[in-house]
Amino acid sequence: MKRKILLIFCILATMLLLAAGCSQPGVQQATSTPTQTQASGTSVATPGETIGPEITTPPYIEGPIPSQYEVTVQVDRNTVATDPTITIEFRGGKGINFVSTLDVMVITSDGRVLQDSLYKPQVNDKVVMQGSTGTDRVQVFVMLVTGDTYKIYDEEHSFRRYN
Repeated sequence: MKRKILLIFCILATMLLLAAGCSQPGVQQATSTPTQTQASGTSVATPGETIGPEITTPPYIEGPIPSQYEVTVQVDRNTVATDPTITIEFRGGKGINFVSTLDVMVITSDGRVLQDSLYKPQVNDKVVMQGSTGTDRVQVFVMLVTGDTYKIYDEEHSFRRYN
């Protein structure tokens, strides 16, 4: 009799755990996946970098992103040291659950085009890219789960500003 009660208790506990969702796999962290492009000529591009005049942006919808899909990014330029890095950090927003991919493109003043992506980004996920010592243009595109792509950021950032 005690074994029956123990067996029923174990089955009931297992069913409660499954109903609570405790058996779901853990959340996977978004990772940065650089694209590799080779340019023609003697220059060799590093992963995610294109050298030359070819600048192709992903097809995106002109105009502002609908308010229910709004997300923001924070772009910081390292201007203190001699290392001209650009950090693009996903900050979330109302549409965080609708973002499929965050694509970043940096066009440096010396003509390089750097591209990187975050798949299903979470708040505080970031991409760090090597800029130039001139003025670089940063563009950020968001692809939603609906398949629509919007440009959410397009600004130029200078390495150092002299007044």
